Amino acid sequence: MILNSNPIREVIGSLAARLRSAIRSFASRGASKKELENLIRELQRVLIASDVDVKLVSELSKRIREKAKEKPLPGLTVKEHVLRVVYDELVRLVGEGSEIPVKRDVKMVLVGLFGSGKTTTAAKLGYWLKKRGITPTLASLDRDRPAAYEQLKQLGDRMGLETVREIPSPPCIVDTAGRDALDQKMLKEVREVVRKLKPHHVFLVVPAEMGHEAGKQAAAFGELLTAVIVTRMDGSAKGGGALSACASAGVPVAFIGTGERLDDFELFNPKRYVSRLLGWGDIEGLLEKAKEVQSEVKFDPKDLSTLNMLTFYKQMEALTKMGPFEKVLQMVGLTDLDKKTMEGLKAKLKKYKAIIDSMTREERLNPDILSRSRVERIAAGSGTSTSDVRGLLKEFNTMKKMLKGLRGGKLGKYALKKGLKGFKGMKFR
Repeated sequence: MILNSNPIREVIGSLAARLRSAIRSFASRGASKKELENLIRELQRVLIASDVDVKLVSELSKRIREKAKEKPLPGLTVKEHVLRVVYDELVRLVGEGSEIPVKRDVKMVLVGLFGSGKTTTAAKLGYWLKKRGITPTLASLDRDRPAAYEQLKQLGDRMGLETVREIPSPPCIVDTAGRDALDQKMLKEVREVVRKLKPHHVFLVVPAEMGHEAGKQAAAFGELLTAVIVTRMDGSAKGGGALSACASAGVPVAFIGTGERLDDFELFNPKRYVSRLLGWGDIEGLLEKAKEVQSEVKFDPKDLSTLNMLTFYKQMEALTKMGPFEKVLQMVGLTDLDKKTMEGLKAKLKKYKAIIDSMTREERLNPDILSRSRVERIAAGSGTSTSDVRGLLKEFNTMKKMLKGLRGGKLGKYALKKGLKGFKGMKFR
């Protein structure tokens, strides 16, 4: 796992860091009118840099000023009240999200311009459905782009999904032809597909780099659309502009694409999105992600009651399947780790995996038998040092002691209390 040094990603990270810095600065000082204006000015700069329409930014600023004057809810300080107002207004800015009821015979159609990422999104959406027990057929109706069918079939084959060239029986996901620009011919073709298939959902696929122009496209399709899917949210600083524009146009965002992997795709939840953006973590999302990979790695939470290196290994395997390491850390609110620290954490995880691979089954089941000679053999076999092996054993024993003290459901309650107890009492990093 290597950190991506893409300059666009660095811009996105810079904007998010500025937003978190503004929140921290306000949280660490008095809730004066001057500090509120400083916070609003920085919010304006970040949002405009994210291609959010200036009019929307102005309206948001006005609402924050007005609501900041209101009496705080019981139990909240003035400072906490202001931060809650900012959080609520940012959630309002990016929209309400969209409930996507999924039936066994679901039929979905994807529309959008050339280069929007429709074909990859069709595969990601298919994978998303498959993880929920529905195995759709992928259909490519794009006759204009060379190798469109082959691209979709290659992605479908990786997931064990059938790919066809005609409108299939449900459940199905249909990838339509794109255009260089939205025109009447494209709208006519989409209407014809909708007439024949009678889909449950029609999704407009737009790339994040389209920014506030995404709202105009969503409005042009009108009532044909169920919702929007915004792709490449990890590759453009204009993602906020795309989300806010769709919300302003009255078309909800259903999903967002957050990376190149097939599982870098999620239901758009405005509250969780803003929480991650502000660096407050996404415990709910982390728990959902863990649940998804649980069956893949055959990990049973009951294994924790008899922790050994085998179950410890399963946990690490599950962690690597949850996506890029930095995204997992963001979900728990660790957003400000520097590049060197992040690389160190990744290297440690990889090293520990190699060490456990070098153990015998007996040693994994009972690490207490690891004598000096065994530690030396494991270190040599894994290409690590004896201090690395002892470091793993030390962390393993620490976790074992912690779990002994948190049995009987206490661990789950502890996580909920810390991660989901609401706005009041959040730690501002």
